[in-house]
Amino acid sequence: MKILVIAALALELKPWLRRCQSLEKLNWPLTFAQTAHWNGATLYAAANGPGPRLAANALQTAIKRAGPFDTLMSIGLCGALDADLPLNAICTANEVSDGQTNWPANPIPGLQAHRLLSIDRFLGDPAEKQKWAEKRFGIVEMEAAPIAKYAAAENIPFHAVKVVSDRAAERFALDFNQHRDAEGRFSNTRIALAALAHPIQYAPDLFRMVSRGPAASEILGVYLSNVRL
Repeated sequence: MKILVIAALALELKPWLRRCQSLEKLNWPLTFAQTAHWNGATLYAAANGPGPRLAANALQTAIKRAGPFDTLMSIGLCGALDADLPLNAICTANEVSDGQTNWPANPIPGLQAHRLLSIDRFLGDPAEKQKWAEKRFGIVEMEAAPIAKYAAAENIPFHAVKVVSDRAAERFALDFNQHRDAEGRFSNTRIALAALAHPIQYAPDLFRMVSRGPAASEILGVYLSNVRL
């Protein structure tokens, strides 16, 4: 079985890949691409940055270079919209939506299943998160929508597995969306400069993002290494 796994960042994929066998780098025009053997399947893991456009590019590159695939997956960090979800909770999607169109997702047995909101911006305002929660969304991220859309169109099984890195009630004073480049990637330089210019206001937000991502990704990687689809 060939499985394509797409994330925004390499750090979201590496903890899982470290627990796989026969890792091999792929010379694809993406930020990160590797193949590995996992539980009898061949994984193709790709990361290309945040948002639907970059995720769609990763998807199309993988299909062109190594497709077709038997299963598609979207993994990585997410924000909680459900106020009861704690940090580092591992969640699966039973549906993916960009806020207008919905696509099916196959939940992983044994995990808490949620409707997943996949939009092209980071949500840092608890009031806005609450509005989406009232529409019965449980988690939010930025990359799953184009993958779920393609999977539905091609009748390919699709799974989304995410780990919570910020809670529903948390507010981010720093608007990360203002610090994206022309392709949609968050600019580390611009974000760092904003934090240096307003350290009291923005530095705590930056610390949360930098410190939580690797730890949450490690938890997700440990979980995924023991899953069977």
